[in-house]
Amino acid sequence: MYVLSAARVLQGIATGAATTTLSAMLVDLEPVRGRAGVVTSIAPLSGLAAGALGSGMLVELAPSPTRLVYALLLAGMAAAAVVVARAPETSPRRPGAVASLRPRVAMPAYLRADLVPLVPAGIAAWALGGMYLSLGPSVAAQLLGLHSHLIGGVVVTLLAGTGAVSITLLRSRPASTLLAPSAALLGIGTLISLSGVVQGLAWLAAVGTVISGIGFGASVLATFGTLARVAKPHERGEVFALANVINYLGNSVPAVLGGIAVTSIGLRAAAEIYALAIAVITFSALALRLNQVRVARHSAATTEIAPCS
Repeated sequence: MYVLSAARVLQGIATGAATTTLSAMLVDLEPVRGRAGVVTSIAPLSGLAAGALGSGMLVELAPSPTRLVYALLLAGMAAAAVVVARAPETSPRRPGAVASLRPRVAMPAYLRADLVPLVPAGIAAWALGGMYLSLGPSVAAQLLGLHSHLIGGVVVTLLAGTGAVSITLLRSRPASTLLAPSAALLGIGTLISLSGVVQGLAWLAAVGTVISGIGFGASVLATFGTLARVAKPHERGEVFALANVINYLGNSVPAVLGGIAVTSIGLRAAAEIYALAIAVITFSALALRLNQVRVARHSAATTEIAPCS
C-alpha cells in the first residue's frame, strides 16, 4: 500500500510537470494558429477515454490484468520517451538547470479578466471527470445494476470520449464563444444523469453523460484555447501550470471527498450531492461568462457613442 501510494505521488508530479511543459512546447511549435490549443485540450480526454476502456477490457477479458496493464503502460511510456527525446528544443538553453525545475505558476494581471469565468468552468468539468472516475463504476454496478467491469470502463469513456470528439468537431470555433454553451451543457447533462440514477434508468444516465461530455470537451477547449491565444510566449509555461493546478485540484479533491462521503452517507446520497454541487458550479460559470459578455458589449457601445456626444 505504501509503495503504491508513493508511486502514485511520483506519477502525479511527473504528469503535472510533463503536461505543463508539453502544452507550452506545442504552442511554440504549432505551424497553424490554434492547433496547439486543440491538441492540448484533446490529449487528456483521449487518454482518459482510452485508459478507462482499455482497463475495463483488461479486467473483464485479459489474463493477469493487474500486471498486464503496467507492462502496456511501460511500453507506451518508453515509446513516448523516444519521441520527446527527438523533439526540438523551443527555448534557448540558459544556466540554472536545477533552478528551472522549481515549480512556477503565474497569472499576469492583464489575463485575470479572461481567467475569471474559466476557473469555475474548469473546476466543474474536471470535478465531473473525477466523479465518473471515482464513483462512476460503483454507481453503474450498485445503482443501475450494470455489473460488468467493461461497463465500468465504458461509463468513463462515454464522458471523456464524447469530450474528445466534441473538441475535434468544435476546433474551428473561437474559444471565446464556447465557454457559455459548455457551462450550460455541463450543468444540464449532469442533472439529466442524476435523474437517470435516481430513477434507475441507465439509458437516461447515458444520455446525460453524452451531453455532459460535449460540455466537458467544449469547456476544456475554451480554457486552453483562450490561454494559448492570449498568453505571451515567455508566460505560457507558468500560465498553463496555473490552469492545470486548478483543473487537477478540481479533479482530485472532490473525488477524495466523494469517496469519504460514500463511507459515511452512502453511495446514492454522495453521488446526488456531488452532482448537484457540480451543477451549481457550472451555472455559476455560465452566469459569470454572460455577465462578462454583457459588460464587454456595454463598453463597446459606450466607446462608439462617446465621439458623437
